[in-house]
Amino acid sequence: MTTTNSETAGAEPTDSIEIDHPTLGPAVAIYDDRRKTRRKLLTAAGMAVVGAVGVFLGLGDIAGGDGTGGSIFLLAGAGLLTYGINEARATVLRLRTVFSLVVGEGGFEYAFGSGSIAWDEVASVGFERVAGRGKPGAVRVQVNIPDEFAARHELSLAASLMLRINDGSLYVARGALMPAGGVLELMSARLAEFRKAHISVPAPAPARGIKPRTSRH
Repeated sequence: MTTTNSETAGAEPTDSIEIDHPTLGPAVAIYDDRRKTRRKLLTAAGMAVVGAVGVFLGLGDIAGGDGTGGSIFLLAGAGLLTYGINEARATVLRLRTVFSLVVGEGGFEYAFGSGSIAWDEVASVGFERVAGRGKPGAVRVQVNIPDEFAARHELSLAASLMLRINDGSLYVARGALMPAGGVLELMSARLAEFRKAHISVPAPAPARGIKPRTSRH
């Protein structure tokens, strides 16, 4: 459970709000972009409908004797139907979540992720890789030792596989109301503050005693 900061609770709605997180400490909670989420839901539903039509046509072609064409329609339709249903389900769940991402002093937490992630589990943060001239829509978080991370957070088989496919990276802030550039700036600042506060400075070595020179007579 999080409690809002009393100084910001009465402010005008923005892309984020300051909260007190039980695990991450003082944090900035970034709202989910509801318009994008609803558009994504419509797109996912459309994919599911097109996939269902493909399955129907494929079965009809197979029944009519066109096994090759029917199989292509059936496989493509089934894939699109499955993808559309999964995306629609995830998007409906997302509509039940107010915040897309929470960035705190101790780490961060993103919607439908693996719980709170401490900054000492993070190797680096940066923009996601975007082909062409498109603008990045998410922040890429490189974790330390992906296999240990997956075991520590008890990731599902699918989530562990996706972590491997992404070369040990998580993608957060996709669909957040705050632009990816602002999210990256915030996360970079919090990560730098954490490292500055927790990296121990080695104590200086004790000065070696200087033996006085003795004069010879």
